[in-house]
Amino acid sequence: MPREPLISTNGLNLYYSFEEGHQYVCVVDVSRGKGLDYSAFSIIDITKMPYIQVCTFRDNMTTPIEYAEIIYRTCKTFNGCAVLVEVNDIGQQVSDLLHHDYEYDNILYTETAGRSGKRISSGFGKGADPGIRTTKTVKAIGCNMLKLMVEQDQLIINDMSTINELSTFSRKALSYEAESGCNDDLTMTLVLFSWLSDQQYFKDITDINTLAKLRERSDDELMNELTPFGFFDNGIGEADEVIVESDYGWRVVEGRVL
Repeated sequence: MPREPLISTNGLNLYYSFEEGHQYVCVVDVSRGKGLDYSAFSIIDITKMPYIQVCTFRDNMTTPIEYAEIIYRTCKTFNGCAVLVEVNDIGQQVSDLLHHDYEYDNILYTETAGRSGKRISSGFGKGADPGIRTTKTVKAIGCNMLKLMVEQDQLIINDMSTINELSTFSRKALSYEAESGCNDDLTMTLVLFSWLSDQQYFKDITDINTLAKLRERSDDELMNELTPFGFFDNGIGEADEVIVESDYGWRVVEGRVL
């Protein structure tokens, strides 16, 4: 279920305040601020699994210059957390503003990694980007990881706008995207976070191997969690269809998230 924000102002929703000793990461999607797509970010508490969405921003009139300041001020309140900016379009302008104008020193860089697509880098290598370019490989890994985390309740999503976007984020050919007339800007912050959670950098700073943890949860363990909620008999046979309402509002039918 969505959580009522502690603070909600000008597109910013705060669900949990900073906690000493916790680790956070901010994933940023950038738009041009002309009333079309939304600039959006999610701050995730990565201290342990399940990961928790603690803060979001979503607005389609904020210019890149204004957006950089909002990111800077918000992330400073979370102890200067790491920031991963999507730089496919004009995102690099926001990343450059954070680095040069605000001297924010915790921006994540990426580099090309052959068949693996992209990886987090130190930023000193040739061709390193001050952020992440969403390639087909990056998006595929991110979508698959996000699906696993949501299905296993290992990413707690507190923001109603994010939940609404996820409900219209559908498969198209070999990828996923927002349905016609809908947006996926907050969803993409979670896709990129999910990609990040499978990076060696993430494993090093958190001591968590996200994919290994997800794989540890066997089908039997998942069924043991789902069974107490009950079965629905559709009249065809014994318990042919399983319908479950999770604690976070996701509807699971035969293993699919709806």
